[in-house]
Amino acid sequence: MPASLAHDLDAMAGAKAYNAWLVDRARPWLHGRVLDAGAGIGTHTRRLAQLADEIVAIEPEHDLAEILRSAVAGVEVVEGGAWAVEGPFDAIVCFNVLEHIRDDEGTLRRFHELLAPDGALLLLVPAHPFLYGTVDAAFGHERRYEKAELARKLRRAGLEPHVLRHVNPVGALGWLAQSRIRRHAHMSYRGLDVYDRLVPALRLLELVPLPLGLSLWAVAKTSGTASASARNA
Repeated sequence: MPASLAHDLDAMAGAKAYNAWLVDRARPWLHGRVLDAGAGIGTHTRRLAQLADEIVAIEPEHDLAEILRSAVAGVEVVEGGAWAVEGPFDAIVCFNVLEHIRDDEGTLRRFHELLAPDGALLLLVPAHPFLYGTVDAAFGHERRYEKAELARKLRRAGLEPHVLRHVNPVGALGWLAQSRIRRHAHMSYRGLDVYDRLVPALRLLELVPLPLGLSLWAVAKTSGTASASARNA
């Protein structure tokens, strides 16, 4: 595993309030059998295991899968991608993973196949292509997403977004400064620590819909069970 990747995974795992915030967004849809797609070192898997009846975690990187097996007890860990497991799943959690995958639409179609009839895909991806910078490149991001683009890709995969909105506007400003202006290659431990301390206030800010955010948050269901139109809350 490259040292740069280990640095960034360790930094993100240390942002405990932020990571709890991500799982709390997904909490209403977490039940039954849940797939943690691209689980990494288990940053979210531990919390997910407290909320669902069964967790299956997939991770294509061998070194990360080995860490995951030793770090999270009672979770089935599968080394591979979305084609290495069989459904159905009541929920699929995919946080900051889809942007790493070249064939993102193929993966979304596979998620559709894996979902139970009333299951939900809980998706977090980086927003706004204009924010793409040095940190994105270091992370191995293939892209950042426009809101309308993500909606189109979900629908082409047979998934209808119930929720699709920008989240974390303050994080977008920090990313712009670090990745586009200062052109840093890695996330700052100190910066993440300060940001993590601000999470209680940032949770309140999220109650106000804004057209800017570090990420796009989507809850999508199979077209047969979804409403005809997405809502933005």
